[in-house]
Amino acid sequence: MSQQIYPYVMMGITFISFALLTYGLATYNYQRRTMRERYRSTDGKAFPHLRGRTAAAFSFKKRFLDWLSNLGKLTLKDKAPRTELKTTLYQAGFRHPNAPAIYFGLRTLCAFLLPLPFMFLNIWRGQTAALSLMLGCLLAGGGYFLPNYILRVSLRRRQDRLDRSLPDVLDLMIVSMEAGLALQATLVRVADEVRDISKDLYKELQFTNAELRTGSSRETALKNLAERTGVQSVKSLVSLMLQSGKMGTSIADALRTHADFIRVQRTQKAEEIAAKMPVKILFPMMLCIMPALFIVILGPGALRISRNLLK
Repeated sequence: MSQQIYPYVMMGITFISFALLTYGLATYNYQRRTMRERYRSTDGKAFPHLRGRTAAAFSFKKRFLDWLSNLGKLTLKDKAPRTELKTTLYQAGFRHPNAPAIYFGLRTLCAFLLPLPFMFLNIWRGQTAALSLMLGCLLAGGGYFLPNYILRVSLRRRQDRLDRSLPDVLDLMIVSMEAGLALQATLVRVADEVRDISKDLYKELQFTNAELRTGSSRETALKNLAERTGVQSVKSLVSLMLQSGKMGTSIADALRTHADFIRVQRTQKAEEIAAKMPVKILFPMMLCIMPALFIVILGPGALRISRNLLK
């Protein structure tokens, strides 16, 4: 009898252990998140032992950014590309006042730091051939263009996040405007609702609300929103809202139509990506999978033929 009960007892003990472990992890995560939010809301006043660490980290970050800015100003002389670069950095989410100078300083720093381990390793081994110097120059060029690649990737990912979250934000705007809220109140309400869903769009809506509160016109604030994001769907949305306001039509109906259009466009984009997959997977299959299949299928036959011929 005891042998029959023993498995059930072990199963019960295992279930209780996993339940208690899950409850402990969830409680720890909730308390940690609560403490973090409380610290952010009090701006470090409730935790003086953490305030010093935060201030030290902020001071080090500020000094490092200032040093990068001073380094970048040595190579940043032309004002024309600076404006275009500043727009690109804004669209990628980098809003520091000296962002272009920091960007060029980072490129210069990477150009010097990336080949240093390779050059030191060659000097330590006593290999200072022309090939090593050429590889060091290639690494320096790669380090100089590495921040540019990271910037393009960050810009594309941020725009993709904004594009994916826009239809849900439009639904919230439609509900708020049909409930009787004005455009500015709608933007404030929607920004609070999408804070945990899309932080990028939350920040952009907060900037737009700040511009409207400081006295900027609706047209200027919405055009700045489209320029800061650089997303085509946001630009179309801004143009649609401005035209609806000028023509006196219902903005909610226009937003509903635009949300349906964005969803259809997103579905077509997904279908396009799925249609390109067979062509993109062809070369990895030929280079990686097909040789292994040939070895598995033809290998035993080749071994038998070679043994028979040797006999």
